[in-house]
Amino acid sequence: MKKRIAFFLILTAGCFFLLTAQTTQKTVSFKKLQEFLPKIDLSGFNRLKPGGETSSAMGMSTSEAHVNYEKGGGDNSITIEVKINDMAGIPFAQMGASMMGMTEFENETENGYEKSVKVQGFPGTEKVDNSEDNKSTEIMLYVGNRFTVELHGRGTSDAALLHKLLDDMKLADLSKLTQ
Repeated sequence: MKKRIAFFLILTAGCFFLLTAQTTQKTVSFKKLQEFLPKIDLSGFNRLKPGGETSSAMGMSTSEAHVNYEKGGGDNSITIEVKINDMAGIPFAQMGASMMGMTEFENETENGYEKSVKVQGFPGTEKVDNSEDNKSTEIMLYVGNRFTVELHGRGTSDAALLHKLLDDMKLADLSKLTQ
């Protein structure tokens, strides 16, 4: 409960700051973002063709690039989705994601954990669910005050797979990207 109250207070302060100081930036094309997706082969996984989209409406724009890795089939399948989102064209989205770098936490249950992390110097969260019927793992990072990098693994609770993909991504170069 204390974590939620602190998060709300930080969010409120961030809203005030953004209302007074934010300027809208042009988003980076999804084709450019695709260059920063991992290109390595994971043993036993098929890397599918990258996709993405750039869109705008009502003066706001977003851009997303993604790639999926798949292994096995049926009930034993494992999928990993990697996404890069550019939120520069959505004024308040940046504020919410930037709060990740201001909080540190660690929670653990009998079925998994959730904690704050830093990967290549960028803040984020890592979550693992080991429950029998819903094994999953996810990492979300906030990069360069405008990008989110999200990795979602379904059918596995092995966070090392996601970290291996992150190791192949040039996040420092992504953070310098402006258009």
